[in-house]
Amino acid sequence: MSPAERKARRQEDREAKQRQKEEEQRLREEEKARELAERAAAKEREAAERAERKAAKKRGGRRARREEAKALRREEREAKERQKDEEQRRREEEKARELAERAAAKEREEGERAERKAAKKRGGRRARREEAKALRQEDREAKQRQKEEGQRLSEEEKANEPRDAE
Repeated sequence: MSPAERKARRQEDREAKQRQKEEEQRLREEEKARELAERAAAKEREAAERAERKAAKKRGGRRARREEAKALRREEREAKERQKDEEQRRREEEKARELAERAAAKEREEGERAERKAAKKRGGRRARREEAKALRQEDREAKQRQKEEGQRLSEEEKANEPRDAE
């Protein structure tokens, strides 16, 4: 691969990385805006429910207290559901991000493999040595990814253990 091709390749990699960073930033901002909107809506709902309960309290006795308790239980249930949905969405985003990272790595490795194959056709001993070196590097990277995946899974299991105990 000529120096110009290497330079172009590095530039492409930088641009791809930049695009990925911008996309992740945009997703974070959208998520933040959605959370703020959800919180505002929840606050409004709760304020309306409080006002309703307050008015009901002024009107009645036992029935109002029962309705108050019922409304509180409903609020708690809805809050729990929102939290559950949020955790589910986060897990799905994490999974999607990991898949995108794996796809990008796979694409990069395929490009490198094709590059080595072309070099192999062009050259002799040096190309074979570079090929062997690149294969060892690929193996190391694959082992590292596997190790990180195992650690991440065990961390997730540890993080989920206290919730499972509840």
